[in-house]
Amino acid sequence: MDIYVCRMCGHIYDSAKGEAKSFSRILCDSGKGQCEIAAEQKTPYVKPGVDFKDLPADFRCPVCGYPKSFFRKQVPEPLAALRTLS
Repeated sequence: MDIYVCRMCGHIYDSAKGEAKSFSRILCDSGKGQCEIAAEQKTPYVKPGVDFKDLPADFRCPVCGYPKSFFRKQVPEPLAALRTLS
């Protein structure tokens, strides 16, 4: 399965693991100076095994809130397996 990385914050979406939480909005009332975090979902936001292309169009990074279009597929370095430590 493929791994995708958010270009804004570096969060990794691994389709084998899914996504345990969704992006939480912080709501502030500037008149009162109070802020609160919107309630998070109790069930997994994305279940394991869901491919990145099958995510809903309104999917957002759970860390920074940027849209799905900011994620890029992580391509393994072809020579990484050939390297050895001395």
